[in-house]
Amino acid sequence: MKPLVVYYSHTGRTRAVAEMIAAAVSGELEQIAEIGVVRKGFMGFLRAGRGAMRKEKSEIEPPKKRPADYDLIVVGTPVWGWNLVPAVRRYLSTVDLAGKSVGFFCTMGTNGDARTFASMRELAPASRVLGELAVTQSESRDKEALKKKVADWAREIQTKVSRPV
Repeated sequence: MKPLVVYYSHTGRTRAVAEMIAAAVSGELEQIAEIGVVRKGFMGFLRAGRGAMRKEKSEIEPPKKRPADYDLIVVGTPVWGWNLVPAVRRYLSTVDLAGKSVGFFCTMGTNGDARTFASMRELAPASRVLGELAVTQSESRDKEALKKKVADWAREIQTKVSRPV
């Protein structure tokens, strides 16, 4: 099996979870990079939340890796304003995940995962969603417990990749 873990991270928390997932599934990593967007300071924080709530799609660098070349695609996002971030919204609306086995994960303060995962499923309607993983800010503080949670989830979705629908 050849997995790919694609993520956007602003603070590094989502990147840390993506790296744990990639290690657990022996997968490759690809970071989604925004173009021409400033997310620094208080105003950047406000613009980020507003853009997420408005379901905006930011400009991103073209993906370097083709999802068609992988058996499992895991896509990760922070939750902003109880929504999917604009960069991941653009990625999911740009790449073709039809027929692909996918997993979704998000990092968040305390909630917003239900709406975020609903948006992700909506943007990848013809994919086979094998699982969703939500990581809260408090969970990310206990590294050992988080590693176990991520490893258990990764093992669960890996076993589903080869199973028929």
